Amino acid sequence: MINFTDYNNNAQKAANQGMETFLNWQKQALENTLSMVEEGLAVQVKNLNETRQQYQNWEQNMNRELDSQKNQYKSMVLKFTETYWPESKNQFEQAEKLYEQNIGGMIDKTRDMVGSTIERNIETTLTFEKEWLNKLRENYTSGADNLRKQYDMMTSLQSEKKEASAKKPVAKPETTK
Repeated sequence: MINFTDYNNNAQKAANQGMETFLNWQKQALENTLSMVEEGLAVQVKNLNETRQQYQNWEQNMNRELDSQKNQYKSMVLKFTETYWPESKNQFEQAEKLYEQNIGGMIDKTRDMVGSTIERNIETTLTFEKEWLNKLRENYTSGADNLRKQYDMMTSLQSEKKEASAKKPVAKPETTK
């Protein structure tokens, strides 16, 4: 015959072990997931730094090439104008200075402004993602801790209930005389 007390105790023990395993898995899965997100953010920062370096190298190379072409063009134009209009050299140099002061300066300022805006936006986004991840970690950890506390409280109440029922004296049936 089945001993129901042992059966209930074993079933309760198995349920407690299962819940314990579930809580541990939940905490570990949460930690693994958030760690992977942190690694992803670190990779984004690394890629951003590499992209910045590549962009700076590209920009330096492009500027070097542009300056070289500009100097070649300037040299050709100066030779051409000196040949046909010797007095035009001063006018050409004045026009070049005017261009550099107005348009060249505006282009450099615009490039710097756009570059710094993009940088600030990327940094802001990464900062937001890091703060969001920290808050998410805090919330999920708090939830897991609260679930653990509720479970521990529930199991302690069950054990107190069992102890109380075990200590309860068994009433003797009254006999009528």
